[in-house]
Amino acid sequence: MMKVFVLGRRESAAFAERRLCALDDAGTLKILSALRPILNTSGPLERVSLSVLSFVILLTAHRYNVQADRLLKTCRELEYLDEHGLDRLPKLIDELIDTLWFYAGIEVTPALPESDVRSVQDLTNELFAVLAVHTPEHLMQLAQDWDHPDVLEQLQPFARDPEDYEPVFSPTHIEFMTSIEKTHCIFAPSGKYWGADDWRSADSFEANVRRFGEGLFRFMAVAKQEKFKGFAVRLPAEMSDSVESLSRTTARFLDALNRIDPAHSTCLEGPVGGMGWKFDWAGEPMFLTAFGTCYPENHPRYPYGFDHTYFFFQPDFVLRAHPSLTPEKEPVSRARILDSFNKHGMDYDNEGKEAEAERYIRPMNPCDPPVRWWRDLPARAGHHPVVEPVA
Repeated sequence: MMKVFVLGRRESAAFAERRLCALDDAGTLKILSALRPILNTSGPLERVSLSVLSFVILLTAHRYNVQADRLLKTCRELEYLDEHGLDRLPKLIDELIDTLWFYAGIEVTPALPESDVRSVQDLTNELFAVLAVHTPEHLMQLAQDWDHPDVLEQLQPFARDPEDYEPVFSPTHIEFMTSIEKTHCIFAPSGKYWGADDWRSADSFEANVRRFGEGLFRFMAVAKQEKFKGFAVRLPAEMSDSVESLSRTTARFLDALNRIDPAHSTCLEGPVGGMGWKFDWAGEPMFLTAFGTCYPENHPRYPYGFDHTYFFFQPDFVLRAHPSLTPEKEPVSRARILDSFNKHGMDYDNEGKEAEAERYIRPMNPCDPPVRWWRDLPARAGHHPVVEPVA
């Protein structure tokens, strides 16, 4: 059933696009609220309600990058059947509604919001397990059942506005996920990611960063619950047509982001770039990986043929949660990543680049000195952040 779940997730996204019934949290909540009274009745679900429910479960799993849990491998074994009874549906749906209400209500505040709601990761797996036990024949013909007029009639009125930003449907996310499939980072393919809203050429640089900041905040709040790995931002290609322009873009972007930091971090007002320094936002330190159009195909920061500049943000709480990046395992894991890139002719090294800030941008040649992007930070009243890193 793990494979059926993964394929069903993909099929729900393709069906949503084909039949114009892609959902966001608001639409999903309305459909679940309408289904909820039906779940209180005894007996099996009738075909239309079952189809609506399976579509919502799988599309929600797609929107939150849910991975198949091992319980799907055992849920239909005799000893586990009682754990996945139909009588569990009402409680699981109530819990999913609570979680989506929490996520839909996230607003930028000085600190990331916290909640004891259960993750979409756990809930959609458990809901799918119930369907796998009681309606296996439906799971073998999902798209056929979803395409019934009565099912579409219950889905399409709640479809999201395609002009609105939804992380997993954004062009940034879709393009970035294609690059994830090509990268030689050994840990990237197993990660869960979101993409920012697209760049708007009619808006100012700072206005775009403000929108990206709203998306970053929501990502960070959700990532703590769902164990996401990173947030991708896409900018115009000309902003990285040389290493120097990428340095200026990085400095300008982080400066603009810092100015709207809800936690009012002073990380750019003192010494920047030395050992131990970190960029932090919304109260959380994070790492930035910059990809630029200036880099050739054999460079680890090449954007895989896409004509865009990319910034990839990873909060420390994400990195430290990775089992291969514990203090004991991190040196070995990073060496494995370096070896993987070098093996494929995309050489880089960290010698002379021990400080995190020195690895945000990579020089054109791996042995060149680090790119000191912080030298391009604008001076502020009473502060000048341009300093040399600690030797």
